[in-house]
Amino acid sequence: MKAYLVDILDSHTAFSQLSRIGVSETGKIIMGEKLKYIIIKLKNINSTALNILKQEALSIGGELANHKDVITGKITVSDSILFGTPVQLRIIVKKIKPQQFGLKELSHELENILSECDKSFKKSNPKKIKTKNGHLIFNGKTYVMGILNITPDSFSDGGKFCDYSSAVKRGIEIEKEGADIIDVGGESTRPGAETIGIQTEIDRVCPAIEKLHKTTNIPISIDTRKSAVAKEALRAGASIINDASGLSYDAEGITSVLLDSDVPYIMMHSREKMPENMQKNLEPYDDIFFDILSYFKEKIEYLETKGFNANNVILDPGFGFAKSLDDNYELLSGITSFKSLGKPVLAGVSRKSFVRHITGKNKNDILSGNLGLASYLRLKGVDIIRVHEVKQTVSALSLLDRITA
Repeated sequence: MKAYLVDILDSHTAFSQLSRIGVSETGKIIMGEKLKYIIIKLKNINSTALNILKQEALSIGGELANHKDVITGKITVSDSILFGTPVQLRIIVKKIKPQQFGLKELSHELENILSECDKSFKKSNPKKIKTKNGHLIFNGKTYVMGILNITPDSFSDGGKFCDYSSAVKRGIEIEKEGADIIDVGGESTRPGAETIGIQTEIDRVCPAIEKLHKTTNIPISIDTRKSAVAKEALRAGASIINDASGLSYDAEGITSVLLDSDVPYIMMHSREKMPENMQKNLEPYDDIFFDILSYFKEKIEYLETKGFNANNVILDPGFGFAKSLDDNYELLSGITSFKSLGKPVLAGVSRKSFVRHITGKNKNDILSGNLGLASYLRLKGVDIIRVHEVKQTVSALSLLDRITA
């Protein structure tokens, strides 16, 4: 992996003004591309290649930012930042395709990134993922996943819905409040939480999932890292596996269940740490986006070698999991980067400690922080947001959808 997306700067207002003055549909497409600006980080690129790429970028009005010693030849490999409009970047890709020094291989990665940038902001030919309750269609909509923790010890709502009747009642409420997905979990993944037995976890989640499957009309995801739990939850009516370990706890087992069921798979990054030790001995990331994207790429390739359809993978960078306070804020600032692999992106930031670090622990203040982040994530094009306060989040996102329609 040699490149990843940093951000897409898109002028919705300017595009709207083109429509108001009567620009044709073709004209809007052509000029709309010039209103967009794309920033791409290049990793570990040969200095000779960077000097060639710099000239190609400058020749058509784009730009490549290099280390000061790339041009002098004092260093042989460097990171760089490539930026320009989609039109300029496509021309650059075309120019470097036949060239040597790794540029041909880089051109393919850049093509994939540019293709994903187009999909992110166009409603034609959207990506679709099938569930038992219909398709999730990723055409610019941000889906709301409502959290249902059937646990006595989750970090913010442990014990609240621990018995069967209250869990089912809350699940039905989640749908009525406007959620698109119900995410059911039976094991706390808060820092320091201990692993519970497989049967205990099954007994907590499966009766509620079975009832909710019969009484609601939206997909149910099972939040587990254990294949035996996932298998039973799917039998009970779940149709998505949400694995907080990201194939680092029970890789063979989860993969086997995925191959048998062909359901969507949410892969979360947790740096191969478990809840018991996730915040202990944290070493700094070299490049947090590149490190996490490289992890995802490796795990996706593993699934593909086993025969799983990688089009059914959804990526979750894992806010709060093996991340420092500053790591979480950095991930938020660059959340667009996770579009680089062409997969839908899920973000779970609701009630996390890094939110409370800013807002304080007052319930109303935490809610304000959660809604602020949900709105930000919607504007950055995140596909699914995992939340506790469904009703308020749906209301906030509906307002944003009206403004940006």
